[in-house]
Amino acid sequence: MSSARDRTNRGGLRIENLSVRYPRRETPALNGVDEWIEPGEFVVLAGPSGCGKSTLCRTLAGFVPDVIPAEIGGDAWLDGQTLIGHDPAKIAPVLGYVQQDPDAQICTLNVWQEVAFGPENLCLPAEEVAARVHAALSEVGILDLQERSTTTLSGGEMQRLAIAAVLAMGSAWVFLDEPTANLDPDGAEMIFRVLGQLRRREGRTVAVVEHRLAPLVPYAPRVIVLDHGRVVDRRRIRSHYDLAEMRLRAGWPQPPRDVRTCRAADHPGNPSLVELADVGFGYGDRKVFRHLSLTIGRGQVLAVIGPNGCGKTTLLRLIAGLEAPESGRITRTAGVHLGFVAQHPHHQIFEQTLRREYAIDGVRDPSRLKQLLSEARLSGLADASPLSLSMGEQRRLTVSTALSRTPELLLLDEPFIGQDRANVIWVLSQIREATERGAGVILVSHDVELVASISDSILYLGDPVQIGSPDVVFEALAEQGKHAYTPGYWEDHH
Repeated sequence: MSSARDRTNRGGLRIENLSVRYPRRETPALNGVDEWIEPGEFVVLAGPSGCGKSTLCRTLAGFVPDVIPAEIGGDAWLDGQTLIGHDPAKIAPVLGYVQQDPDAQICTLNVWQEVAFGPENLCLPAEEVAARVHAALSEVGILDLQERSTTTLSGGEMQRLAIAAVLAMGSAWVFLDEPTANLDPDGAEMIFRVLGQLRRREGRTVAVVEHRLAPLVPYAPRVIVLDHGRVVDRRRIRSHYDLAEMRLRAGWPQPPRDVRTCRAADHPGNPSLVELADVGFGYGDRKVFRHLSLTIGRGQVLAVIGPNGCGKTTLLRLIAGLEAPESGRITRTAGVHLGFVAQHPHHQIFEQTLRREYAIDGVRDPSRLKQLLSEARLSGLADASPLSLSMGEQRRLTVSTALSRTPELLLLDEPFIGQDRANVIWVLSQIREATERGAGVILVSHDVELVASISDSILYLGDPVQIGSPDVVFEALAEQGKHAYTPGYWEDHH
């Protein structure tokens, strides 16, 4: 057996007995991880929410403990050079990292400047910087946004921008933490294709954290499964059968029909909770809506789908009163209590511990807090910092706090991001319980399979706008050639 010194001299990424424990956490986020990734490999990191996938990426990229405090044991070497404890700025040129939350990664006010920032800091000639920026923006499909302010981008557009910024660095190793979580189906397919090209055409090593595995099967990646901070399985996959043998699913499980929410007919009279009449809104010269009308009643779930930048998040912000329509009117029934879950969890996390975060919403009884934490699979984390949680855990925290006051109108922006199958079912159960007590739900999601299973009606904010029952909207989208927005697309075409 080779010595530790011999192993560090081998090419590739060697991780040895790596452990990470965050402050005020009862259990370690990583617990003795051993792994070796060869140069040029395509690797997928899979496993339940909170299992340590993001922590592993952050630690290798230098964010832990440089930016995020933690106790670290073990070590990791890239081509013989240690990564642990190094400045992230020094690691970035060799190991590029696309964070789970793209909003936290954007540091300039202009799209072109954001992508140019990294290459400029490498002191490359201006012509080389310009060429890299143009190529990266083209690869992720946002070259037309190059002059846009980063503050006007949608979540999906920001995700593409964050990927472009890392690609422009030219790093031989690229780690991406759920790079398609905020992307529409067409955008997700494009990014998966780009990742495959990075390996085949450019020889880069690619490691991806993903819950959505079906689109990655054609690239025959090696899947590394983590659970409770440990590597529990690893295997190269070449078909959906391989995923099944690893107890992974190509797509989300299809919930039974009784999970579908109750219909408006279950609520006599079914008074509307909110009504939009001929609403128009835009950002400067860019119009998002012109003549949008819809009504949500008690017990109903309206799912909102469509391309990135089409106005899905804007619609929720208008209904919540965070934006005002330029034309038309929005009428919310007087006295209706609103629950809002923002697209980016950190936009609505304010306190230093989960206990204090729940207290904002009036949850101060210890037994009630313990119950809510248990239901959201956050047990034992009452005194942990919310910023030490994974994105999936932060999302469940915001869903749980929003529901803690039993709102009558629930606005959910991408509630399934970062969730494994069990936690998806938990979110579904919260939606079901809310509608059964008469709440109305407006759900923004790119997860078409789940949208098809739980919605009473669907609003497609594309060109043209479609609204109606799921069957009617999906049939219309298929006739228009927009198959990526219909159920079964990933499994049927990958």
